[in-house]
Amino acid sequence: MKPMSISKPVQWLTALYLLVLGLYLVFSDHGDFVLWLNGHHHAFLDLFFKYWTYLGDGVLLGLIALYWLLTNYYRFNLFMVAVIFQTVFVHLFKQGIMAGEPRPKTFFADQLELLHFVDGVVVRGFNAFPSGHTASAFTAAFFMILITKSKLGQVGYLIAAILVGFSRVYLLQHFGRDVFFGSLFGILSVLLAWTIMKNYQDKPSWQRGLLKT
Repeated sequence: MKPMSISKPVQWLTALYLLVLGLYLVFSDHGDFVLWLNGHHHAFLDLFFKYWTYLGDGVLLGLIALYWLLTNYYRFNLFMVAVIFQTVFVHLFKQGIMAGEPRPKTFFADQLELLHFVDGVVVRGFNAFPSGHTASAFTAAFFMILITKSKLGQVGYLIAAILVGFSRVYLLQHFGRDVFFGSLFGILSVLLAWTIMKNYQDKPSWQRGLLKT
């Protein structure tokens, strides 16, 4: 199996994304990004983000895990270790350190007229930090980036994950800060898993799956 790698374009684009979003959040007030992005609402964006956000749902992680369980034990185990790290990071803050943190609907409770709610989307009120959907999307994206040789394909996965993060802000589920750290947790989870599991990559028995025994 060829060594896994993250292409230079993805490395630079990821650094740029984190730098620009991070600087914006540092030099703006909490909630400004929500008001700006949600304020640029449009019928097309309502429809697009309403469904695109599901790419950060746990169901997608389950489908990816199932596919690799059937076809490649190494990639299945690598992915599952990453998911475990991501789950620990998210729940450590969401249910522990930052439990009860208000989401935009609660934060702007006295200014709801400023917000655009998308029909059919249930907007939650608490446990904002971090964005679990964003963390899941970046975990899935960077796992796929590792196993994808095409630079264009790698960039596509990164953009898809970024759009999931933006969807969480647009749909009033999270603040920019929640998305920023969700992105970091997802990326870090994959890198930690990769570091732990890379020595098992060339084991012949791990190149099989349930359908390839």
